[in-house]
Amino acid sequence: MNRFLLSAILCLPTLLLVSNASYAQQFVAVKVEAENYSSKHPDWRLFSNSSNPNINPDPDGSHAGSASGRAYMELLPDTRVTHSDPLNSSNFWNVGGAGPSMSYNVNIPEAGRYIVFAKAFSTGTEDNGIHVGLNNTNPESGQRMQWCTGKNKWTWSSAQRTASNHCGVARAIYLDFSFAGANTVTFSAREDGFELDQFILLKTNNNSCKPNDRDQIVCNNGTSNVAAQTPTVTPAPAPAPAPAPVAVTAPEPIQEPAPVVEPTPEPVVTAPVATPVQPTAEPAATSIVAPTFPSCTSAASDPDGDGYGWENNQSCVVSASEATSTPAATNAGGFPICQSSGSDPDGDGYGWENNQSCVVDGVSTASASTGTASTSSGFPICNSSASDSDGDGWGWENAQSCIVR
Repeated sequence: MNRFLLSAILCLPTLLLVSNASYAQQFVAVKVEAENYSSKHPDWRLFSNSSNPNINPDPDGSHAGSASGRAYMELLPDTRVTHSDPLNSSNFWNVGGAGPSMSYNVNIPEAGRYIVFAKAFSTGTEDNGIHVGLNNTNPESGQRMQWCTGKNKWTWSSAQRTASNHCGVARAIYLDFSFAGANTVTFSAREDGFELDQFILLKTNNNSCKPNDRDQIVCNNGTSNVAAQTPTVTPAPAPAPAPAPVAVTAPEPIQEPAPVVEPTPEPVVTAPVATPVQPTAEPAATSIVAPTFPSCTSAASDPDGDGYGWENNQSCVVSASEATSTPAATNAGGFPICQSSGSDPDGDGYGWENNQSCVVDGVSTASASTGTASTSSGFPICNSSASDSDGDGWGWENAQSCIVR
């Protein structure tokens, strides 16, 4: 089975259903099926009409019958189904690259910014988040991809969860490709039980362009998008005396200008045929300018002793005097106490420091059975439960996080 088979789309009529050639020229897109990975963590399992891994717990069963190609990938086991289920480091990863991942070799037609749309199946609030990275990096623009609507069916999203909008800001998940050709896109888990069917990388200046329920790219430009497997171009009637018609060709998936076609007796319409692309070379190395890092507040953020740590969502430098500091304290749930509240950007009481989850000081009294926190956490009690739009026990009022009772 060729796992490198990609559906690379550069406005090609045989791969993308469009109504006419000029409409397709508004974007460049690359579509990949989730099961066509190049490498993956063992916990990502393949579901299809002929394959069911039978890993438990998996309370929502298989959805292969409605998936594209009748196959998809799911992260199992699914131990956290509701907000009251225990939260731990084996079912939740708030930072990209920390959880189990899947990588894909993709051939990018041209460099630039591509919005990432992913098609997922979620049943609640605890299986609707994932991260996306590029070439062994995890940029902020790929963190916390979120689904709040379209439950119990395959749904497209490009929304990014933020501290003030837990359901996510639309079209905020993107990757910046610095070069065309072979690149590696990686999806890493945020929540267990996540199900991925396919993803599309879309480069466009038209903010209305997006995938629809039939996996077509549609744009609101005043032109109806009629589905057609092979669009045709009909030449207009030529006035007498009629000049020799010029051949019309569909755009080729290359960056160089198309060659000029000499006139022929009859108009000819051709369409390029896409072929599977497998990368043949590693991406060219690029120059890197050494950044300036802040000092670490604790030597515990440098577990491998290389002089650099990770605090407050960024790298930091460990000084010699900090090398003898004591390990971070832990709370009753087994998580260490965060060195700084700045490591919890979304205000949910959990941060990320020293390559692991941590509890913001004062939230260690959170109840595993209810998922709520006492007022000793330092957060106010929400005035209204309506401020908790996604039902995770946290709301946003008066420009700050609050706890829903």
